[in-house]
Amino acid sequence: MMVRAARRRPYNRCLLRIVAGVLSALLCLALAGCWDRREIEERTSVVAVAIDAVPDRPDMIRLSVQIPIPLKIAGSTGTGGSSGGDSPVKVLSSDGITVLDAIRKLQTQLNQELFYGHTRVIAIGEAVARKGLNEVLDPFRRNPQIRRLLWPIIVEGEGRQLLEANPGLEQIPTVYIMSLVENGVKEGYIPDMNLGNFFIDLSSNCHQPFMLRFSARKEEIAYKGIALFREDKMIGSLDVQETWAIERVRYRENGGPIIFPYEGDSSRMVSLSSEFVGQSSRIRYNNGRVEARIHIQLEGALLEKTFDDMLFKSGRITLLEQNAADYLAAKTRQVIEKLQKRYRADVIGIGGKIRAFHPGIWRRINWQSEFPEADIVVTYSYKLRNTGMEMD
Repeated sequence: MMVRAARRRPYNRCLLRIVAGVLSALLCLALAGCWDRREIEERTSVVAVAIDAVPDRPDMIRLSVQIPIPLKIAGSTGTGGSSGGDSPVKVLSSDGITVLDAIRKLQTQLNQELFYGHTRVIAIGEAVARKGLNEVLDPFRRNPQIRRLLWPIIVEGEGRQLLEANPGLEQIPTVYIMSLVENGVKEGYIPDMNLGNFFIDLSSNCHQPFMLRFSARKEEIAYKGIALFREDKMIGSLDVQETWAIERVRYRENGGPIIFPYEGDSSRMVSLSSEFVGQSSRIRYNNGRVEARIHIQLEGALLEKTFDDMLFKSGRITLLEQNAADYLAAKTRQVIEKLQKRYRADVIGIGGKIRAFHPGIWRRINWQSEFPEADIVVTYSYKLRNTGMEMD
């Protein structure tokens, strides 16, 4: 027995050494994780970025950042809020040959490192968007600090205008923009086009990308619809009323209320709420042409009418429902025609449906050239669930 115990001792020592070595290596790896740490107090957070063209310098871009000032924000420690009407944010700008060159020059104006982990908005001027976005967005695609859930926005005029506008409803204007977009997406009348989704659409061959479009004045920020792109260049836009067709066809969202003339009479207007119920589609390739038939089901309640006709009778309700369906179909037809003939850009997602559900058709066609000639028809059915109170 003594001999056997002695023979096991070298093996036990070797095992202990291996375990000790592995534990030491794991501890070293854990300790190495904070070698490049930077305290949050040593950084300056950027909540919004703007990219604009430089007048008379086509080879340069102008980068602007919106920086919150903690001591001027109400409820913060220190001064306890802004005083004397001072703004709780600061907007700084710098010109550069590239985005990173402008960031480097901007950094020389600050005593702390710029941190982009809290950036929620990238505002892009129309001049830059029409020239192309691949180069200016490339560093944001590569930077691990940048969130893919932030909102890229095309601004009428210059992007810096969005950073300088202050509606006065939030201490930090970027928080107001975030709330405006997020609530619009939740209600279904603003498309959910964040930076990550834009990058996905930009690399897709079945539909063209788009971005949200805003206007900005000194005390006013307003949603204006979407900006359309072919590859990375802006080619046009759709207004708010036209954009709801994108919401219903591509995203299957509510799209907001429906306001239309009853029986075609503009003096008798009707407002209906809309809730998306379902969608069915039939796509085929016939005589060398793609045919797409999409039917959308909606339901809702009567919100408002500007005439005295009673709507209790079933015939009246049926007529109102048909009026709503016809109105939506006509408006959607106008939007699709505009996309096909004027912009040749599929942002309603028909190409995605073909690639996903009809791979045989997809392999036979070049959708970029087929889309303008495709036969696309979208129809609606509307069910009125509630007319509200009527007065005799």
